[in-house]
Amino acid sequence: MKVINLDRLTERYLKPTEMKGPPFIKRNIRIMHKLLLLAILPLIISCKSQEKIDLATLNLDEPIEKISSFNDRLLIGVETVEYPFSLLLEVEKSKKYNFDGIDLEGQRIIFLIDAEKLKTDSITRFGGGHIDLKEAQNINELDEALKCYDAESKIYGVRIEMKTAELQSNILKKLEAKYGRGTKNPNTDNGLYWNIKTQNKFIFYAPDYSRLIMLNNTDLSKTCYWDIMNGLIDFGGCNNEKYMADLMKNATKPEDVKGKPAINIDKDWNINGLIVGKTTEEEFIKSVTNKRFERMIEFDGATGKTNEIYYQNNYHDFYFYFAVSKNNPDNQKENFINGYAINEFRKVDISFENGLKPGLKFEEVLKLLDKLKIAYHPVDFANFIEIKTLPYKVTLNFNDNMLLSGMFIK
Repeated sequence: MKVINLDRLTERYLKPTEMKGPPFIKRNIRIMHKLLLLAILPLIISCKSQEKIDLATLNLDEPIEKISSFNDRLLIGVETVEYPFSLLLEVEKSKKYNFDGIDLEGQRIIFLIDAEKLKTDSITRFGGGHIDLKEAQNINELDEALKCYDAESKIYGVRIEMKTAELQSNILKKLEAKYGRGTKNPNTDNGLYWNIKTQNKFIFYAPDYSRLIMLNNTDLSKTCYWDIMNGLIDFGGCNNEKYMADLMKNATKPEDVKGKPAINIDKDWNINGLIVGKTTEEEFIKSVTNKRFERMIEFDGATGKTNEIYYQNNYHDFYFYFAVSKNNPDNQKENFINGYAINEFRKVDISFENGLKPGLKFEEVLKLLDKLKIAYHPVDFANFIEIKTLPYKVTLNFNDNMLLSGMFIK
């Protein structure tokens, strides 16, 4: 508990000039000052507690504890759609942030933290939509998360939600007043960006996706930037292949993967005898397939209820998804497999009873599906094929060379 020294506060806020007269008069004046201070102290504390952090003025290299508070709800972890290559610290419903005087209450504020373990092929490994955010309620839980991801204890960027057209317009006016007119983003309808070299900052205004993104680019590429909401930005001389290779420098090469699990896909798309829609979580746990899998739970942030249970084997890019019992999510006899994903065939030892093989060309797969009279949905200019198999859908994925490389069923 912090002790408040009224004498010091009296000197700081009331600053009596000179108190003349006998000692008892001086003492009475001090008492009167203290009583007055006690009356206005709540106002002083209230004003100080309402001080907001101006995100527009951050250097974007501040320690995490300087820009966040455990009085707010802090979520830390991975959200691959938002940005797959950084650890994210999301602040929910905070009242402490503004942007150059514009109140940001009610907007999502997401800070970016450099994390070595996320410099990998996470966007494909997790199917482009993986969420694994956990609440950090104290410094120990925060430190544990940072250690888990081999992350720094400072930020290098912030992503600000802009829900309304009015907020987007007001923020754009502030940006243009400070930095001039932005450069048109060729990848979106209304996106703009600024390369502020004197401040080592990139600023991306992405109203089409309700985002303002500001980055300290000291340790980033100076020629390239990519995320889902902005596309690839070329600042001049961008080598996209080299840039992406650097983002994924810690990705496991398929040829270096060891202990590949044996997988057999039958004619009905069941996997190793595990049947989508019928096999329970309890049966999966007891199966020979359950090796190196980690059980994960996805919660509804608003209600705290369990949305989904899944098992992940990140090393082999191999995942199982379970529909959760409405009565008791902890009852493994009532949770059923409702999908699975194998994102990289080269990391597993896989065979198909219907004649499919890893590495088949796109055209060869189409011919085989026609021959087997398997109904599929043709998608022009896409690197996947959707197969109609009620009550679920099979998606066959192809790599950059249009060779069969992975699959997803759900």
